[in-house]
Amino acid sequence: MNPVEALLTDAQLEAWRSCRAPGEMPVREYARATSRSPGTVGNHLRWAEQALADAHREFVEAAQPVDFLTERDDRTTSWERAAPMDDDTEIHRLNRYAWTVELPDGQPHVTALVRDEDWFEGWCDCQGFEYGDGPCAHLCTLRQGAFISVQADDGETVEVDDAAAAREPVTDGGEVVAPPAGSDGRTFGRPEGRL
Repeated sequence: MNPVEALLTDAQLEAWRSCRAPGEMPVREYARATSRSPGTVGNHLRWAEQALADAHREFVEAAQPVDFLTERDDRTTSWERAAPMDDDTEIHRLNRYAWTVELPDGQPHVTALVRDEDWFEGWCDCQGFEYGDGPCAHLCTLRQGAFISVQADDGETVEVDDAAAAREPVTDGGEVVAPPAGSDGRTFGRPEGRL
């Protein structure tokens, strides 16, 4: 499942792919090419960004297990192409789990990377991830960037968050389970440290 395609309307998806990832067409140029006003295109992009920012669970559900140790040990093309420290690499956070990653010789791609207990899960909208048999260079860039604490273009440190926070606990029947009393650090209305 491609969460970007699932979350955005057709107009938002078209504008996103043309102006943000993988395309980088200026908004005014895209508006002229599609006979739309720049304001309409700007609204579509803003709504797309908001939908992607709110889509924590969708990106976690799309993620698949990835093996970075094998990539590193085998010195694969994806691992070698990853460039978290390159001045021309651009990394932007979309939400807790999703990023746009643009390598020096490529286009921006939407990428999600999460930690699930002792392993990593990832997803990317690039063809390298779709057709390859390991993580793509965009995922390797995020993993390497998190390991060495690279700062994204917005100043945030690249980090890999735990997938469990996006998943609601469910019973075997699939019903959402409410957290137990005291899960907020309080017992009978008092903080645990003051009992």
